[in-house]
Amino acid sequence: MNEQEMIERYIYEVVKRVPQDSREDIRMELQTLIDDMCMEEQISAEEALQKLGAPEEFAKRYRGDGNYLIGPEYYDNYLWVIRLALAGTGISAAFSGFMHGFSHADSIVNFFVSFFTELFATAISGAYCVTGIVTIIFAVLERQNVKLSIKAEKNWSVKELTKNSGLNKSWTPFQLPPVPDKRAVISRCDSAVSIIMISVFSALLLFKPQLFGFFHYENGQVQAVSCVFNLDKWQMVLPVFLLWLFTCIIDEIVRLVTGCYCRTVMYCNLICNTLQLIIAAVLLKVMPLWNPDFANQLMQASGISSYSAGDLLYYWNSDFFNNIILAVIILISVAETGITVYKTLKYSKHTIS
Repeated sequence: MNEQEMIERYIYEVVKRVPQDSREDIRMELQTLIDDMCMEEQISAEEALQKLGAPEEFAKRYRGDGNYLIGPEYYDNYLWVIRLALAGTGISAAFSGFMHGFSHADSIVNFFVSFFTELFATAISGAYCVTGIVTIIFAVLERQNVKLSIKAEKNWSVKELTKNSGLNKSWTPFQLPPVPDKRAVISRCDSAVSIIMISVFSALLLFKPQLFGFFHYENGQVQAVSCVFNLDKWQMVLPVFLLWLFTCIIDEIVRLVTGCYCRTVMYCNLICNTLQLIIAAVLLKVMPLWNPDFANQLMQASGISSYSAGDLLYYWNSDFFNNIILAVIILISVAETGITVYKTLKYSKHTIS
């Protein structure tokens, strides 16, 4: 590791621990500070970084010494995930309100009354749930890493931070992990879309599972034909279903926070996908997930006399149907894990462990 790479690693480790809107200014000032220290004191880059101290401690001086639940290193991502989760909850609440108003109102006035009543009730309940879940996840991530501190009230100055920064013999610049390779970066957009979809799906399962079914329009109103889920046993099924989605969102949040393929992402993906497969097997092979009368109810409503062997609904109450669904889930999980492991091993020399 040459001196320039050592400096780049140090700067990266510092700026990733400070608020997003200050990072570029801090990056440039810190680069200038290190260059000036090397030139004025006639020392090497290693000695200059040794004087500055470990990057997490250097960043902590900037933020101050206060403690709180979500620190600056995660706070920007935390707010971003909260917004995504709330957006997903809002979408599901709006859809739920629309279907509720459309199926229960006999006039435009009653439609809007039903719509907004359902919208606010679902949105408020969903907001409480997703905020609590996301906060718990980020709090756990926070506690498993360096404990962070709040931002100092005074304006940040790199030179001020070097005061009283004596030689730290317990840390050396050679301990700095490499800056992530661009090819290993995980798209924030992909994580954002996944988090929104999981939030929407979770909110609908929690508040309006009956929307997962078939409807028909009759006498000016939308009538539910049948729900695919076993609503009679839903109180028993729902916690297991939500646990499955909870592991999905943990995986996406770790990807979002980490930002690149590395061992942390790989191990988290392996654990989460293993748990998801176990839970999926329990849901499909043990729990009464599906409505046993769904296929017959749909057949009667549509006027179909019978299903052929080529129709998936022909196997509705059989193990064959559940095996197909489980096989699809396994294939998706194996493919995702394979991609994650491949990119992690391929870029292991360029990513943070």
